[in-house]
Amino acid sequence: MRLILVPALLGIFFVCVPASSGQKSTPEQPDISRSGLDFLEICSSVDSEGTRDAVRVQREATCLGWMQGFTDGFLVYGELLSVPRRDRMACVPRGVTTIQVVRVIKKYLADNPGKAHRPTRYIASIALAGVFPCRAGR
Repeated sequence: MRLILVPALLGIFFVCVPASSGQKSTPEQPDISRSGLDFLEICSSVDSEGTRDAVRVQREATCLGWMQGFTDGFLVYGELLSVPRRDRMACVPRGVTTIQVVRVIKKYLADNPGKAHRPTRYIASIALAGVFPCRAGR
């Protein structure tokens, strides 16, 4: 009896399980680091109202994750090289959130649309340096 039960259960399993159990493919999103235009496409919905579907959540997570990683790497670079604080390119104060940094980049691109084709790392560096310059004694 047990020998018949195992094949029967396996048969039911294969009949009831869909042939394609993989995840639905999501549209390919742009490479956020390629340019300011791609940054804007990915980060456009961050800090805005509206419903959050799966694609929007994925784009916002990509944007915020990339921005946090970039900012941390950008700032730690000077520390690792022991660059004096006054000589660093940017000094982002404690408490500035990743969403605030995204706003800084968006504003820079709105004010400088001709530079949107440049790599995002360039745009983010210049934008952060402009808004959060390092000053002696700060």
